[in-house]
Amino acid sequence: NLEHEALSEEARGYSKRARDGAERLRRILTAMSEASRVEELMQHAEPERFDLAAAVEAAVAAYRDVYPGRRFDVSTGGTSAVAQGSPELVIQMLDKLVNNAVDFHTQQTPIKISLISTGRVDCCLCVQNEGQTIQRDMIDTLFDSMVSVRTTSGDTPHMGLGLYIVRLIAQFHHGQTSISSND
Repeated sequence: NLEHEALSEEARGYSKRARDGAERLRRILTAMSEASRVEELMQHAEPERFDLAAAVEAAVAAYRDVYPGRRFDVSTGGTSAVAQGSPELVIQMLDKLVNNAVDFHTQQTPIKISLISTGRVDCCLCVQNEGQTIQRDMIDTLFDSMVSVRTTSGDTPHMGLGLYIVRLIAQFHHGQTSISSND
């Protein structure tokens, strides 16, 4: 309502700070509700058998459309990889990993997505990018809630919940998460 009133310069400054603060709170609540929705989805998800390799291939095809000008190299071993779980959650997890890879990769370098068999039942889903190195003291905390290495740019601060959601989904599927940096 104050925005529609004639305000002094000082009062306009207060009004702008209040509006900016309310917007930051809105973004925090939105990010937290997304994490809460994922947790609720996992509680009600009916595990199903699905082809993880086919899901990864389909997701990468979509990323090529969503991120034109970015190169995605995909390797799934050429065979199906039957998984038990929620394909929708796995795709959401991959979306968050790829979004991070896109944000942090060096232009003109590929983002590599691979599905590697690590045994008779287990496999490793890897997303790799070339870009800035991750500080060693941050590697162990990046999958924690509200942790981010992004610097705030513009009007969109990052809430640091994407990799936390990745960890939740991986754990739901009896998996683990890890990050490594080649520095």
